[in-house]
Amino acid sequence: MKLQQILRLARSGALERAWSLLEERGLARSDDPRAQTLKGRLLKDRAKRASGGEAAKLFAEGAASYVQAARDGSASYPLINAATLSLLAGRRRQAEQLARRVLELIDANPEEAETRYWLGATRAEALLLLGKLTEARAALRAAVAEAPRAWEDRAATIGQFALICAELPCDAAWLDQFRPPRSVQYAGIMGVGQSDRAVERRIAEWLEAENVGFGYGALAAGADIWIAEALLARGAELHVVLPCAAEIFRDRSVAAVDPAWLPRFERLLDAAATVDELDAAPAPSPAAVGLTDAVSLGLAVHNARILQSEPLRLRVADDPACGALDDGGPVRGATLAAARNVDAGGFAVGEAGVARAMLRLAGPPAGGESVEWFDSPSQAWAAARSLVAAGQAVALDCRFVGDESDTIEAPERLDALAEVAEPGQIVASKALAFALLAEKPDIRVEPMGEVRGAEGFLPFYALA
Repeated sequence: MKLQQILRLARSGALERAWSLLEERGLARSDDPRAQTLKGRLLKDRAKRASGGEAAKLFAEGAASYVQAARDGSASYPLINAATLSLLAGRRRQAEQLARRVLELIDANPEEAETRYWLGATRAEALLLLGKLTEARAALRAAVAEAPRAWEDRAATIGQFALICAELPCDAAWLDQFRPPRSVQYAGIMGVGQSDRAVERRIAEWLEAENVGFGYGALAAGADIWIAEALLARGAELHVVLPCAAEIFRDRSVAAVDPAWLPRFERLLDAAATVDELDAAPAPSPAAVGLTDAVSLGLAVHNARILQSEPLRLRVADDPACGALDDGGPVRGATLAAARNVDAGGFAVGEAGVARAMLRLAGPPAGGESVEWFDSPSQAWAAARSLVAAGQAVALDCRFVGDESDTIEAPERLDALAEVAEPGQIVASKALAFALLAEKPDIRVEPMGEVRGAEGFLPFYALA
C-alpha cells in the first residue's frame, strides 16, 4: 500500500488501521524521508488521542521521526514539526534548539519552502516556539499577506499554533485575527418580489457582521437568489446544492415561479465555485428540498472545520415574528423576515416520497436483500458503528423512495461503495455523508477519492 493511501486512512479516522499497515509493510523502519514524515504525522495524531505520559512518549517518538526525515538536518519542514512535537513532549530546550536551526535554514535558503506563505508561517512557528510572540505575529501577518486566500494553509497553521500556545502557555486569542471567514448554509422563501431592498440590505449587513466567506445552498426563485447574490457581491465563494438535475430545478423551481428570475439564476450558476446536483429525487419536492438543506449544512460544517472557523445558518422566512437568533440548534444562525407576495406553496412540490438511508456490509454484491433501510442518516450511522466495532466494513447511501414502505433494490453505487470499504471503516456517498454531518456535527468526514459505479465515477467519503 502506498504512503498516500495510508495517509488517507489516517485522515478518515482509521488511525490504528493506518499505523498497523505502516508497520506491516516495514515503512515504520524505512530510511525513506517520506515514510518517516508520515510516521511522525501518525505518531502526532495518536498522541493527540492519548493523555499524560503516554501522550508525551508518542510526541517524543514523533519528533524523532521528523528529525530522521530531515536526514542531514537541512530540511525545514520536518525540523519545525520536530520542534513543535518536542515542546508537546515536554522537551522545551530541544524544541528551542530545533527552532533556532529552522531559522538558520530559512535565512540560508529562503527558496526551500514550497510557497512564500509556508516560508513565513514556518518562520512564525519557530519564533513562537522561542517565545518571541511579537515577532511571531509579524511573521504570520507577512505570510498571510503573501497568500491572503490560502485558507486551508492558514487553518493548518492556526491549529498548530494553538497547540503551541496551550503548552507554553500564552494567550491564543491573537490567532483569531488570522482565522478564515465563516461558512453559511442558507435557505429562503419563494414567492417574493424581484427585490426587497430592506431585506437585501439586512442580508448584506448580516453577512458582513459575521464575516462570511463561503455559502452553501440552492437557487430557487426568491430569497435563495437574494442571499446568493449578496454572497458574491462581498467576494464570498458560492457553492450551489440542488435537489435534482439543474435543468429540472430550473424549470420547476425558477421558471415556474416567474421567468424573470431565470437570468439571475443562470448568472449565479455560472459564477458558483461548485454545483452539486443530488440524485436522491427525480424532481424538487419537500423531502428532496429537506435533504438538500441537510447536505448544504453538512458541507458548511465541514468547510468550517477544515478552516478552523465557524459554521452558520441563515434563513429568510415570511414570519414577521422572526427574531435575530435561530432556535438554539447546534449551528448558530439567524432568521430574517420577508413578505411573501405570491403563494409559492406548490412550486417546489414534485411526487410524494421520502429520502431514506441505507446500509450494506462490505463484500461481493449480494443484491437488495442485503440492504438495511433507515428513516434518517443518524439511525444508519448508529447501526454502522455497531457493525464496525465488531470488525465489519460498512457502506452507507441515501435514496429517494416513493413512500415509507417502499424498499427498492439497492443501486449499484452502494455495491461499489461496499467493495472499497476497509475493515473497521464506514464509507458513504456524498449526500449521506454530509446529511449525517448536519445531524451530528461532531463526526469526521474525510474525502477518499472516487469509486466507479454504473453512474460513472462518484466521490466517496470515510466517516469516523
